[in-house]
Amino acid sequence: MHPLRERVCDELLENPALRTPPPEPERPRPPRIRKPREFKLPPRFPLLSKQFYANWCNHQKELQMSKHKVDDSPPELFPELYLKPRRLDYYARQLEENMNVNKELLKRINLIQRTGGFVDCWNTEPTNTYNKLLCKQRQRVLDEIRVKNLYFYSRLLIARSEQLLTKELDAFWQDTKHKLILGASLPFILFKTEKIDRDIRDPAFDKPPNVHRTRVSMDICVLGGSRIGKVTIELFNDIVPKTCQLFLSLVKGDTHGHAYTGTRFFRVVPNLYCRGGDVTKNNGFGCYLPDGEVEPMGAESYCLKHSVPGVLSMVVSSDNEVCGQFNIIFKPLSQFDGKHVVFGRIVGGPAQALERISALGLPLGTTTTDCIIRQCGWYTRTGQFKPGNENTIKFPPRRKAQK
Repeated sequence: MHPLRERVCDELLENPALRTPPPEPERPRPPRIRKPREFKLPPRFPLLSKQFYANWCNHQKELQMSKHKVDDSPPELFPELYLKPRRLDYYARQLEENMNVNKELLKRINLIQRTGGFVDCWNTEPTNTYNKLLCKQRQRVLDEIRVKNLYFYSRLLIARSEQLLTKELDAFWQDTKHKLILGASLPFILFKTEKIDRDIRDPAFDKPPNVHRTRVSMDICVLGGSRIGKVTIELFNDIVPKTCQLFLSLVKGDTHGHAYTGTRFFRVVPNLYCRGGDVTKNNGFGCYLPDGEVEPMGAESYCLKHSVPGVLSMVVSSDNEVCGQFNIIFKPLSQFDGKHVVFGRIVGGPAQALERISALGLPLGTTTTDCIIRQCGWYTRTGQFKPGNENTIKFPPRRKAQK
């Protein structure tokens, strides 16, 4: 810069108006006033002592002043865990293989477009026999493929998913809902847990060789409640054939509507026996007469004893009359020997069927709720099950218990 211009600049900078003002003095910072912390404490209950209330308030203050010990800082990032060179190399090789395959496909497509491909045109006639045979062979292959495609297409048209439709699921839900509501409205029955000794054996009940014994199935349940079980009964038709024939005729049902299906066990004595099979009045005061008979049948034989739980015996009245009613004993009852005719025994069914029937009885022989025979039938010699008819007799009205 020229000396004269430099002198002028110096004079201009030395002008008092352009001087920098002196710095302002620092003001003292006012002291920080900490506000007392307010704690949320309920008022003291009058019955609490002051010492207990003070200790409890101190505990609440410590809880409100406590600081969290959870580390909320972000986790440290390790790039080597996310960027693995081996994985990147594998992806790169896979991408290169895909590119090579695509290139080969493009080459083949270009070749087919330029040369026309292997297509049999119906306008041109093959020149020699070999080409004609090749055309026929390819035509057969195409026809087979077409037939398979048509068959596959027909299968697709009638195919159905294994998952049920919404309409069917709604119908199932309505049915299940109805059963739940119906089950909730029925009385709850808690069966006892007492066990009946089933290890008792009697050789007199064993089946002789080359003898066929008829088997009967009886489904027992609580009226409007739970299902007790389906028991299988073996009839001793080789020992007491007339009594078994009477029982089997009522299992099948006669032409007048008399049958065991739909009747109830009108007497249940806990841990002793139950009695049912009144097909005329359903209360124990009826007497059944078979077709063509004027008087009831008498007792046939008392040779078998009530020695095993699950034995069935035909009830014999004081006038020596058999009216179709039967007993099922829960324990050996020698009191019934010589009074009722044993004609069968339970050989199959739920293990707790007799216990559940016994749990429905009262000491005087009445029942807490009706135990009915929902369905019964018999098995043929070939093992085929045939259900019996239902009882259609109009039973007399029962007297309701006074509340």
